[in-house]
Amino acid sequence: MNQERVLLNGCNLKLTAYPNKSEFLVEAYNHGNQRFKFNVRDVYALVNEFDLTDGLSNELERAVIENKMVQYPMISPQVRTFYIDPNRFDAPANTLFTSKMPRRIFLGLVSSEAYNGSFGTSPFDFKPYGITDVHVDYCGQTLPGRPMDLDFDNNKFIEAYVQLQETLGHTRNNFSCNSIDVGMFRNKGFTIFGFELSPVAVNNSIFELVRQTNVSVRLNFKERTPAGGLYCVVYAEFDQILNLDPLRNPMIESIV
Repeated sequence: MNQERVLLNGCNLKLTAYPNKSEFLVEAYNHGNQRFKFNVRDVYALVNEFDLTDGLSNELERAVIENKMVQYPMISPQVRTFYIDPNRFDAPANTLFTSKMPRRIFLGLVSSEAYNGSFGTSPFDFKPYGITDVHVDYCGQTLPGRPMDLDFDNNKFIEAYVQLQETLGHTRNNFSCNSIDVGMFRNKGFTIFGFELSPVAVNNSIFELVRQTNVSVRLNFKERTPAGGLYCVVYAEFDQILNLDPLRNPMIESIV
């Protein structure tokens, strides 16, 4: 549920998985035209359960009935993509979200062949493709405040790398790390850009007031985009509240 609170007993929980096509799921390099098929034979769900004393269980049930609702603040992720035509030096403003401002967003570029599924490519191979600037427009503001003027070929990308680590919250402590080093960020398929739109972006226990806005992304390149075009994959996180009534009926409060 992307939050730390324990789910109440007596709740019906259903998990549904919709697998993509095999070309998207399987990486098979140097196998020519040979085709592969992804086959799921068995699935396991590991669940942690807590045994409560009778007194604590009764007290919990009484609190639920008195308060009428149990609230679970959580983070709701949303993914958007847009296509960038080949032979372009820029991608004009693409409005991705038109209601609530997200906490933070991450974006990366992937080839259209990999995005649509291919045994010889990975859909998670995010490369710079000659990008020079990334702009995120929201609430009448633009991030970053000034152009980054990136040049990956000449090792001018540290600002974007540090900004990714700041967005993930790793620069604020000494005990967490995403294992993406500078070399991986430069050209090893981990070129992902991060932007904090909210001052509480990395704190799951604090919510900000709802801010209605449009969020759009603009990109610039120093060289033409490759044949076949590119896809920009954007991952955003929004505030959301899951409510459970005494009968364990779920109700979700969100604006996305």
